Amino acid sequence: MVAARYVTELTGAWERYADRPAIGTGPALMSYADVREHTYRLAGVLAETGVGRGSGLACVAGQNRSEVLLVRLAAHVLGARLTQVVAGPALYGLEFILRDCRPDLVLHDTPVPDTGAPRLGLDELLRRAAGREPVPVDVRAREDDVARVTYTGGTTGLPKGVASTFRAMAARTTARAADPDRADPVYLSVTSLAQRSGGRSLEQLRAGGRVEVLAPFTPRDFAAACRRLGRVSTYLTTSMVYRLLDDPVTAAGVPGLEAVSYGDSPILPARLREAVTRWGGRWQQGYGMNEAAVISRLTPADHAAAVAGRPELLASVGRPVAGVRVEVRDKDGVAVPPGTTGEVWMRSGAMMAGYWGRPDLTASALRDGWLRTGDLGHLGDDGYLYLDDRVQDVVMVDGDNVYCVPVEAAMARHPAVGEAAVVGRHSDVTGEEVCAFLVPAPGCTPGAGIADEACDLVEEALSPAHRPTAVFWERAIPRTPRGKPDKRRLRERAAGAGG
Repeated sequence: MVAARYVTELTGAWERYADRPAIGTGPALMSYADVREHTYRLAGVLAETGVGRGSGLACVAGQNRSEVLLVRLAAHVLGARLTQVVAGPALYGLEFILRDCRPDLVLHDTPVPDTGAPRLGLDELLRRAAGREPVPVDVRAREDDVARVTYTGGTTGLPKGVASTFRAMAARTTARAADPDRADPVYLSVTSLAQRSGGRSLEQLRAGGRVEVLAPFTPRDFAAACRRLGRVSTYLTTSMVYRLLDDPVTAAGVPGLEAVSYGDSPILPARLREAVTRWGGRWQQGYGMNEAAVISRLTPADHAAAVAGRPELLASVGRPVAGVRVEVRDKDGVAVPPGTTGEVWMRSGAMMAGYWGRPDLTASALRDGWLRTGDLGHLGDDGYLYLDDRVQDVVMVDGDNVYCVPVEAAMARHPAVGEAAVVGRHSDVTGEEVCAFLVPAPGCTPGAGIADEACDLVEEALSPAHRPTAVFWERAIPRTPRGKPDKRRLRERAAGAGG
């Protein structure tokens, strides 16, 4: 059987770029040869504990650290089924995850619940690995083996495990062309290595580039790292973009920052325009999900066109990427014409194999080779995709669908509103009503007058049914561990609050 291409391309990079810098954390820097040796040492220790092809390995870290990338590489070489978690104060369902992924070994550098599986401290693993020879290990992973089980945020219930094969992992990555004469930007990793940033880091390593891990993220530390490294590319969550825009150190620009990808949750078009025009550089949005990887992109050329005269593009998530088909369908699964809102369906070779241990959920989400994303959106005549809401977040006012994303964008056009999040709650009169949570823009004082004006903008842009009936001012919008607005918590607040 042939070894998984995703892994052999990584191990091949260790040989091709042995003397290049590979992974850095502040003053510490590993070359590709160092990464190769560390990976083989770790794989040797893990193999001695019984981890091998098809074994379950869970790794729980208290924060981003470069060593979790090495653990991931060792797991891939061995062909193990990896579940990674970067634990934070808002992490939901860790005990459930550690039971559900059925690990044969749990690695950790932070306290974890005892679920009966053998446990080993991450630092103890590193200590054992440091004392052994870096004996090469043949790649044991095969294309259709499950490479990873990653977990959704659990915002609508218990987290769901998403199983992805090594074949799908290869399809998810657009490997950058290796060019020894061109210095690629350093990829600065500031989001969870257990999620998108971990995959992006390995994508960088496959192509011979350098990864720098920064933890924790603060605007000032981010700016300092960009200045030190120069020619930086990065992936930012929407909330990180807002924090950088609002911090006086980074508001006007970030020297050394060359390219930004973003896309964890909808971004307010007005704030995106601020970032693109203030900071310059190349901007790219990727709309995707654990179950499907990247579905569509708003390219750097799209961002430039938006600033130059097509502002509506900043509300879009771009057009489907190569190898991905997208359709917008009604509740019966029938494709609808451009301009009509429905559920986004997609298909590609990068789709998940299914939900781990949940054939019922898999059967509901996967239909005849297509994945139901759970997102509501519409296509423009020119093929751009616009997201309107999540299926479970739609507010029903007098029997009409009110989509939250356009309401949020309309309210955020008020200069005194820095951020907006919209949810629904029960109404004895209309069934449900629209509730808005607003964060004031820097230097602005919240008040009823501003709230009324922001609601007027909604009514003018959309309809009277979209106008929020209750507005609450917040210092910050609560967020999930992934950095997305936590609408479950907002719905609970709205339900328990007065009008």
